[in-house]
Amino acid sequence: MLATLQEACDVDMHDRDDLPHPDLVARVRGKQGLLSVVTDAIDRSVFEAGSDLKVVSTIAVGYNNIDLAAARERNVIVTNTPDVLTEAAADL
Repeated sequence: MLATLQEACDVDMHDRDDLPHPDLVARVRGKQGLLSVVTDAIDRSVFEAGSDLKVVSTIAVGYNNIDLAAARERNVIVTNTPDVLTEAAADL
């Protein structure tokens, strides 16, 4: 998936520990898409800084880390990864 994104887009990826929230806010400026993890708080400040955002996706079953009202106000599509834990839960 990453290779496909890199072929089609300019990718700014943070692949270390959790990204501090102020760094996320600073790096989202000028971006059209954001792929986040459940520990990222995608709140109003992220949407205000990321005024070019068109889509925000989270690698999680839910999306309670995303301010849906702020996304809706800016017509940003929000997605998640449903069923990502289905197999693990079945194994358990």
